[in-house]
Amino acid sequence: MIKWITVARHKNIPLSGPLIREKAVEFAESLGYSDFVASAGWLDKFKRRHNIVGKVVCGESGSIDIQTRDDWIQNILPSLIQEYDKNDIFNADETGLFFKCLPSRTLAFRNEKCVGGKKSKERITVMVGSNWSGTEKLRLLVIGKSKNPRCFKGLQYLEVDYENNSKSWMTSELYEKWLLKLDKKFAAQKRKILLFIDNCPAHSIKSVWA
Repeated sequence: MIKWITVARHKNIPLSGPLIREKAVEFAESLGYSDFVASAGWLDKFKRRHNIVGKVVCGESGSIDIQTRDDWIQNILPSLIQEYDKNDIFNADETGLFFKCLPSRTLAFRNEKCVGGKKSKERITVMVGSNWSGTEKLRLLVIGKSKNPRCFKGLQYLEVDYENNSKSWMTSELYEKWLLKLDKKFAAQKRKILLFIDNCPAHSIKSVWA
């Protein structure tokens, strides 16, 4: 196990507790110990015995104006939501999914310098949304680079809406298209909803519609 962990860390591969436990069971079975159980207790003792601790490979922090947030929650939000049921209050936002990135935390030897390898920049953007009560999720909008991804070949139906552009980013055009489709959906259901979304520049629309 120690040799495997050492090799993995030399390659800057992040390691987690579940991964180490799974590998320990795999090694045990290969050695004929089929009754070995890599429990959480075993992992704790293993980490203490070999001076292994959790470390952050990299990270970032941000801050928000707490006073502005509290004032908005106390004085503005109540008037916005008072005429809506919780089932009809939605929040949506997009997030970048770097699907080839490794985890930012790893288990490593205490005296080991913890550095990461080169990070993959490949990404897609995913727009997610849900209502306040948690009873309804909006259909995912996925934005990629390729117009016809190879993995879509042969598919008859996608569980998500898919759009593309050269940077796989949300644009005002894509946002307006998504918003109009959402509006059409709720209009067909004869529902009036309240949608909260942040002030990203892409969330501005050029046309005015009711």
